[in-house]
Amino acid sequence: MRIFEFSGLRILHKNMKQKKEKRAIFPFDYNGKNFSCIFLTDILPYRLYLTTLGINPEVFELEIKKGYRVKCYMEDYKKLVAYLELEYDPNHKFAPIDFFKALNRKIPKEFQRKPNYTDVIRAASKRRNIEEASKIYFCGWKRNPIGKTVSDKNYEKTKSAFGEEKAEMSKSKNISSCWTDIQDEENIKKLSEIVTM
Repeated sequence: MRIFEFSGLRILHKNMKQKKEKRAIFPFDYNGKNFSCIFLTDILPYRLYLTTLGINPEVFELEIKKGYRVKCYMEDYKKLVAYLELEYDPNHKFAPIDFFKALNRKIPKEFQRKPNYTDVIRAASKRRNIEEASKIYFCGWKRNPIGKTVSDKNYEKTKSAFGEEKAEMSKSKNISSCWTDIQDEENIKKLSEIVTM
C-alpha cells in the first residue's frame, strides 16, 4: 500500500510546538466543498479529522503515523467522492492521494486557533467508539467502585476530548469522566481535579 507524507502537518506541528499547542483547527476546501480540519498531536498516533459542512456532516479520520505518514486509503472513500460531487473523468480516476496532495498544499504553516473539546468529541464520535455521543459537555469525575474500571468507551471519550495524558491518568486512578448534554451543566474547571482525586 502506498504511503503519503504530510509535509504540511510537519511544518504546522513545528509551529504548534513553538506556541505550546497540541491541537489545531483549520479550514480546507476542495472542488468548492468545505471541510473543517482538526489536528490532534496529544494522541498517538496523531489524528486528523476532516468534517464536511452541512446539517448531517460526514467525518473522515486519518491516523497520522510517525513521520507524518498516512496510508493512501480512506475507509469512506465513496462518501468523500459523493460529497465532492466529482464527475467521472476517463483520463484520471480520482484517488485518495489526489485529495491528500491538495490538502497538504493548503495546511496552514502557522497555528491559528485550537478546537473546542466539544468539536473534537462531535468529530471523534462519528469515527470512534465513544459512550453517550450526544453528551458532549464535561461536568466532572467519578471514582469507580472496587471491582469496576474505566470503560473503554469512557477512556476513548476522555482521550478524544483532552488527550492521552488525561485519559491515562483517569485509567490509572480508576476515575471516569462524566458528561452531560446540557451546556449550562458544563464544568470545565473540574478537569484539573483529577490530579487531587
